[in-house]
Amino acid sequence: MAMNKSDATEMEKETGSQIQLIVGRVPKKNHDAALQIYKQSSDLFRKYGLLRSKLFQLNNTKTYDDMDLTNIANTVSASQDEEVWVELQYYRDRKHLDEVRAKCGDDENMGRLYKQSLDLLTPGSSFIFGEFDRLSV
Repeated sequence: MAMNKSDATEMEKETGSQIQLIVGRVPKKNHDAALQIYKQSSDLFRKYGLLRSKLFQLNNTKTYDDMDLTNIANTVSASQDEEVWVELQYYRDRKHLDEVRAKCGDDENMGRLYKQSLDLLTPGSSFIFGEFDRLSV
């Protein structure tokens, strides 16, 4: 079913044209604590204007060698005792992302939550992130 122009415009209002993707390896024992920090930081991001944030947990670590597809769990070197989490943050545009980031940078609570989230990652690892522009297709 094709999306009409009105639906596409409405979707862009909800999701913007800029996303930030964040990937992290979380030991399974830290699942609940990391989820609580995500909830708190997500509330702060929304307070400062983030359009939307979605968190996902990898549910399949199979690699499809016959299709030359490598699972992200292998790319980030996740073990059986770890979960791979992906967060998508949605912004109107690059300027909006910069504005939200600046406001968050001025918030002491956000700094505290960020440090706590780093402590819950697999030791020796860090968040992997990228900023992406929506492509017109």
